[in-house]
Amino acid sequence: MKKDQVFKAFGDLLYAVASADGKVQVEEKELLASVLSHHHYAFDIISTFKSHSHLNTSIEKASTQALETFIAYGYFEGYAEFKIILEHLAEACEGISAEERKVIDHFFDALNEHFNI
Repeated sequence: MKKDQVFKAFGDLLYAVASADGKVQVEEKELLASVLSHHHYAFDIISTFKSHSHLNTSIEKASTQALETFIAYGYFEGYAEFKIILEHLAEACEGISAEERKVIDHFFDALNEHFNI
């Protein structure tokens, strides 16, 4: 599995968190554009995020796809950074909602079971 697939999967997860409270907010899109503006894999991440937005993918499907990819890829030290970005994304519009917290915590609890991160 190639590293770009991990970053596409991160786009899955970003979508799941951003849409967890009902819909993707403008503030969340702006934060992503800012945070990822100089990221090497920005195109992969944002393309995946936008694809899910257009298809109205379920939160469960997007987060499950991300988890399966991360587990298949194996341990990656960037997972901790991903969590920080996810929390900033969730805070971007009126703070972290209970739904967003649930998605983040559930995902990283599952990831921790595999990699002890």
